[in-house]
Amino acid sequence: MSKLNKKLHSKIYTISYLTHFITRAFLIAVLCFFIIFGVLIVCYVGDLLLNANNSNKNPLFSTYVIVSPSMVPTIKINDAIVIKRVDNDEYKIGDIITFTSSDIRYENLMVTHRIINKENIGYKNSMYTTKGDNNLREDSTGVQTNAIQGRVIFKIPKVGYIKDFFSNPSNYFLCLLVPTVIFILYELGRMIIIIYKRKAFSI
Repeated sequence: MSKLNKKLHSKIYTISYLTHFITRAFLIAVLCFFIIFGVLIVCYVGDLLLNANNSNKNPLFSTYVIVSPSMVPTIKINDAIVIKRVDNDEYKIGDIITFTSSDIRYENLMVTHRIINKENIGYKNSMYTTKGDNNLREDSTGVQTNAIQGRVIFKIPKVGYIKDFFSNPSNYFLCLLVPTVIFILYELGRMIIIIYKRKAFSI
């Protein structure tokens, strides 16, 4: 095999290896996402079935997109948060919670702030003082246990941009088009590599 063919074969092998690695990594990432998503769905549905007779109980998991800078830099605008219901009033100082505001300025709006104080006022019922990490003062109204939707367990940065993107129906077509084009380009690249390999070995 000539030096030119060796170099060509080496380049083809490198491209083939990188393509295979990237594709495999992408598929593994997608698989992990669906596994985590599936587990959350199973937990969510199971919790709904267990609490079917209790209409006052919040879902086990909920998600929200942050629209204000009150929790910057911990949670930024357009970050998505996943919250988990906490039973038996077991919220603690330092927890970030999402609750229904009783403040007349934000009445019935969902607010995500940090607990800075907790005062027991009854059986499995407390009054919480909350504050946004980016706010100078604590919230003017307290939060009772029954107004809390859940505790923030993790955030997903910038998901709000995705939500805005999908708010335009025409973008759904783009989401179908892009993967299709990527798949076609991948298959074309794979065919070109196979053809070059055959030519290299036939010389």
